[in-house]
Amino acid sequence: MKTTVVIALLFISYSLFSQLDYEKFKGKQGKITFNKEYTYANLYDYKTNASKEDSIITSFLSTTIPEGLLTNNYSTELSNNKKDSVVFEIILYSKLVVDINMERICLIKYKTQLENRKSKDKLLKAAKTGDSWTLLSTSNTEIKLLEQIVLKTSVNMLFQFYNYRDDPNYEEINRLKPEIKDDKGVINIKKLAEVISKNRAVLQKYMDE
Repeated sequence: MKTTVVIALLFISYSLFSQLDYEKFKGKQGKITFNKEYTYANLYDYKTNASKEDSIITSFLSTTIPEGLLTNNYSTELSNNKKDSVVFEIILYSKLVVDINMERICLIKYKTQLENRKSKDKLLKAAKTGDSWTLLSTSNTEIKLLEQIVLKTSVNMLFQFYNYRDDPNYEEINRLKPEIKDDKGVINIKKLAEVISKNRAVLQKYMDE
C-alpha cells in the first residue's frame, strides 16, 4: 500500500467522552480523516473531547472496546483502587482508528500513573475481527509508521502539519512542512514519521501544550 495520503481536518468540538459508557458515546468528536488510501480513519483527542476526570481510567471497562483491552493489561494495578483511595490511573491522550487491508486497527496513546508518578508515553495496539477487538501482537510497515506518528505527536501537531496556512505560533512545524508534502499538499506518512523522529527535540514544545 502506498504511504501517500491526504489528511483533512474535521471540526473539533468540546463534548463529553464519558468513562462510564464508552460504547454508547455518540457525541461529536475531533477527528482527522485520511483520504485516498483509507476507507475509514479517525483520530480522537481525549484531552479535547473529555473532561479531566473522564479521560482518566480508574476501573475496568468492557473488552468489547479497545479501552477495555487496555484495562485488562493493568488488572492487578486497577484492582488495588478503592472508592475512597485511587492509587493507579490510565491517562488517555489520543486514539487512531484506521482500516488497513480489510482490518480495523486501533492505536491508543496513553500513560499510566501510580501514586502520582507518571510513566512515559505508551501505545496500545488492537485489531477488530468481526465484532471483537483483540490485542495486536505484530505490525506491518504501514502500521509501524502510524505507531511512530501517534506516539510522537499530539492531535494538534498533526493538524498543524496538515494545515495549508502557516500559524506563526508553530514556526518549527511551518519550516518542516515542505519536507513531507508534494506540490498538491499531499502528505507522505513515511516522510512525516522520519521528520518527526529527526526533529523530536525542537517539536517537543508542541507536545507539551
